[in-house]
Amino acid sequence: MDIAQAFDFTGYKVVLIGTGIGVNGPEDVASSSAAAFTRCGAEVLVAQATKEAAEATAEAIRDAGGEPRVVVHDPRDPYGPQRLAADLPEGWDTVDTLVTHHFANDFGRFPDLSIEQFEETVRINLTGVYAASQAFLPHLKRSSRASMVHAGSIDGTYGNPNVVSYSASKGAVHSLVHVLAAELASSGIRVNGISRAGSSAMPLKTDIVAELGRATPLRPVAEPGEYAAAVLYLASRAASYVTGVLLPVDGGRTAATPGCSPGYTGYRH
Repeated sequence: MDIAQAFDFTGYKVVLIGTGIGVNGPEDVASSSAAAFTRCGAEVLVAQATKEAAEATAEAIRDAGGEPRVVVHDPRDPYGPQRLAADLPEGWDTVDTLVTHHFANDFGRFPDLSIEQFEETVRINLTGVYAASQAFLPHLKRSSRASMVHAGSIDGTYGNPNVVSYSASKGAVHSLVHVLAAELASSGIRVNGISRAGSSAMPLKTDIVAELGRATPLRPVAEPGEYAAAVLYLASRAASYVTGVLLPVDGGRTAATPGCSPGYTGYRH
């Protein structure tokens, strides 16, 4: 396989759904991935949770030389993805790649987190991914090169007691990736995910970044483009024999620690 051709997405139709960090914060995985897919020749449709995130994504796509197709959606609405799938851009007969990045979170520990807060995080992070996967499945089935890439988290791999709802919902997304990979292989659809860590796009306090640095072998946080590179690989022909994988993109945190080392207390502040 020619590696240059493997990362040529010319003619690909890619749908990316992001919610922002904490829903209302900046969004990094879907936005940076949209720009990366655009630079590699794909046409992209991006749904973001806020007008601000949508405008930032549109600017990133323009800077990458593409035509922005960006809409605002409510990630709390489980039927929103169905409406997105029913209103694709003109000429989009298929969808080749679906990317989801849902990042609802409550910075609360188990004794203090209400059932309502927990359920809302699960509704966005887990039900949102399930709903998107189901809504775009008919379009993906019409593609001969279909894939899904869902953004999980290292907190979903090992759990983080400082973010209980986020950890639980992302852990469920990881299981969903495995189930969908097995279920959809017969339809020629690959399903993978990334296990992300921190990002320079996050509005993190200095002491939290310092704690992350002590728990991360490479450096405290990733640049958004580093997550996008992993997403592109999993969607590319270079990964044509890869499905059901959660690729850690975490600077070595899960290689060197149990995910949330005893000395890592950043979010408790």
